[in-house]
Amino acid sequence: MTALWGCGGHGGDGSSDGDAGSGTVPLTCTVTAPTSCPTPAPHYADVEPIIQQNCTAPCHAGVDPDGPWPLTTYEHVADWADIIRGDMLDCSMPPADAGVAITTDERQAILTWIRCGFPE
Repeated sequence: MTALWGCGGHGGDGSSDGDAGSGTVPLTCTVTAPTSCPTPAPHYADVEPIIQQNCTAPCHAGVDPDGPWPLTTYEHVADWADIIRGDMLDCSMPPADAGVAITTDERQAILTWIRCGFPE
Protein backbone atom coordinates (compact mmCIF):
# COMPACT_ATOMS: atom_id res chain seq x y z
CA MET A 1 0.00 0.00 0.00
CA THR A 2 1.25 3.42 -0.91
CA ALA A 3 0.33 6.16 1.53
CA LEU A 4 -0.68 9.44 -0.04
CA TRP A 5 -0.55 12.71 1.84
CA GLY A 6 -3.26 14.36 -0.15
CA CYS A 7 -2.58 14.91 -3.82
CA GLY A 8 -2.42 18.65 -4.05
CA GLY A 9 -5.24 21.04 -3.32
CA HIS A 10 -8.83 20.53 -4.43
CA GLY A 11 -8.64 19.84 -8.15
CA GLY A 12 -4.87 19.28 -8.04
CA ASP A 13 -3.00 17.27 -10.61
CA GLY A 14 -1.17 15.06 -8.14
CA SER A 15 2.22 16.42 -9.11
CA SER A 16 2.80 18.86 -6.25
CA ASP A 17 4.94 18.33 -3.19
CA GLY A 18 3.46 17.76 0.24
CA ASP A 19 4.59 17.35 3.81
CA ALA A 20 4.47 13.74 4.94
CA GLY A 21 5.48 14.62 8.46
CA SER A 22 9.18 13.90 7.92
CA GLY A 23 9.94 16.35 5.13
CA THR A 24 8.71 17.13 1.66
CA VAL A 25 8.10 14.17 -0.62
CA PRO A 26 6.78 14.02 -4.16
CA LEU A 27 3.20 12.88 -4.40
CA THR A 28 1.79 10.37 -6.80
CA CYS A 29 -1.71 9.20 -7.36
CA THR A 30 -2.32 6.08 -9.35
CA VAL A 31 -5.95 5.28 -8.58
CA THR A 32 -8.26 4.33 -11.46
CA ALA A 33 -12.01 4.12 -11.62
CA PRO A 34 -13.35 0.59 -11.34
CA THR A 35 -15.29 -0.62 -14.37
CA SER A 36 -17.38 -3.24 -12.62
CA CYS A 37 -18.80 -4.13 -9.23
CA PRO A 38 -17.43 -7.20 -7.47
CA THR A 39 -19.61 -9.89 -5.99
CA PRO A 40 -20.41 -9.45 -3.21
CA ALA A 41 -20.63 -5.69 -3.46
CA PRO A 42 -19.06 -3.64 -0.68
CA HIS A 43 -21.41 -1.87 1.71
CA TYR A 44 -21.14 1.37 3.64
CA ALA A 45 -19.81 -0.49 6.67
CA ASP A 46 -16.81 -1.48 4.53
CA VAL A 47 -15.86 2.12 3.70
CA GLU A 48 -17.20 4.00 6.72
CA PRO A 49 -13.98 3.60 8.75
CA ILE A 50 -11.95 4.96 5.82
CA ILE A 51 -14.27 7.95 5.44
CA GLN A 52 -14.37 8.59 9.18
CA GLN A 53 -10.58 8.53 9.54
CA ASN A 54 -9.66 10.41 6.37
CA CYS A 55 -12.60 12.77 5.82
CA THR A 56 -14.85 13.20 8.85
CA ALA A 57 -12.27 13.39 11.64
CA PRO A 58 -9.96 15.95 10.09
CA CYS A 59 -12.49 18.26 8.35
CA HIS A 60 -15.99 17.01 7.56
CA ALA A 61 -17.42 16.55 11.07
CA GLY A 62 -20.04 19.25 10.59
CA VAL A 63 -19.21 21.00 13.85
CA ASP A 64 -18.25 24.29 12.19
CA PRO A 65 -21.28 25.90 10.52
CA ASP A 66 -18.90 27.70 8.14
CA GLY A 67 -16.81 24.58 7.54
CA PRO A 68 -17.00 21.89 4.88
CA TRP A 69 -20.20 19.90 4.48
CA PRO A 70 -20.47 17.01 6.93
CA LEU A 71 -19.74 13.39 6.09
CA THR A 72 -20.97 11.93 9.36
CA THR A 73 -23.76 9.63 8.14
CA TYR A 74 -24.49 7.29 5.26
CA GLU A 75 -26.98 9.83 3.91
CA HIS A 76 -24.37 12.61 3.87
CA VAL A 77 -21.85 10.45 2.05
CA ALA A 78 -24.40 9.04 -0.42
CA ASP A 79 -25.68 12.56 -1.21
CA TRP A 80 -22.15 13.61 -2.16
CA ALA A 81 -21.10 10.36 -3.88
CA ASP A 82 -20.52 11.98 -7.29
CA ILE A 83 -18.33 14.71 -5.80
CA ILE A 84 -16.46 12.20 -3.62
CA ARG A 85 -15.85 10.02 -6.69
CA GLY A 86 -14.29 12.93 -8.56
CA ASP A 87 -12.20 13.93 -5.56
CA MET A 88 -10.92 10.36 -5.14
CA LEU A 89 -10.03 10.08 -8.83
CA ASP A 90 -8.22 13.40 -9.12
CA CYS A 91 -6.72 12.96 -5.64
CA SER A 92 -7.84 16.39 -4.52
CA MET A 93 -9.22 15.08 -1.24
CA PRO A 94 -7.95 14.95 1.33
CA PRO A 95 -5.84 17.97 0.40
CA ALA A 96 -2.10 17.89 1.01
CA ASP A 97 -2.34 20.43 3.81
CA ALA A 98 -4.79 18.24 5.77
CA GLY A 99 -1.95 16.01 6.96
CA VAL A 100 -4.05 12.90 6.34
CA ALA A 101 -2.54 9.74 4.84
CA ILE A 102 -4.90 7.85 2.54
CA THR A 103 -3.73 4.81 0.65
CA THR A 104 -4.41 3.87 -2.93
CA ASP A 105 -6.26 0.80 -1.62
CA GLU A 106 -8.49 3.02 0.53
CA ARG A 107 -9.26 5.28 -2.43
CA GLN A 108 -10.00 2.20 -4.52
CA ALA A 109 -12.35 0.84 -1.85
CA ILE A 110 -14.38 4.05 -1.83
CA LEU A 111 -14.47 4.16 -5.63
CA THR A 112 -15.60 0.54 -5.82
CA TRP A 113 -18.37 1.16 -3.29
CA ILE A 114 -19.56 4.14 -5.32
CA ARG A 115 -19.35 2.12 -8.58
CA CYS A 116 -21.60 -0.49 -6.97
CA GLY A 117 -24.26 2.13 -6.31
CA PHE A 118 -23.11 2.93 -2.76
CA PRO A 119 -25.17 0.23 -0.99
CA GLU A 120 -26.04 0.89 2.61
